[in-house]
Amino acid sequence: MPTECLFREDSYLKRCQARVVAVTEQGGIVLDRTVFYATSGGQPGDTGSLTTADGTRIPVETAIYTDAAKSEIAHLMSAGAGAPKVGDSVSAEIDWDKRYARMPSRF
Repeated sequence: MPTECLFREDSYLKRCQARVVAVTEQGGIVLDRTVFYATSGGQPGDTGSLTTADGTRIPVETAIYTDAAKSEIAHLMSAGAGAPKVGDSVSAEIDWDKRYARMPSRF
């Protein structure tokens, strides 16, 4: 299932509500939509967190594309972090300071 890549429309979005649609064999969490930029073209993926409905914060170490068409993004959790289940609602939030520092200067 393709991930709706919200960062393509607005690179200044910091968070979004999403639903878990899959868990990869490597333990990556695939969401229906995301603000996380995935590793691509030499640019590192975003870091941040997913927060579950009960308030559990799950650190995200990076985001990667799962397919050559770059249509699906998996959020890779920190080692030992619990993972939400398919169907769970989460709040996805990037580390904004890190994202902003990587953005090209307009001047």
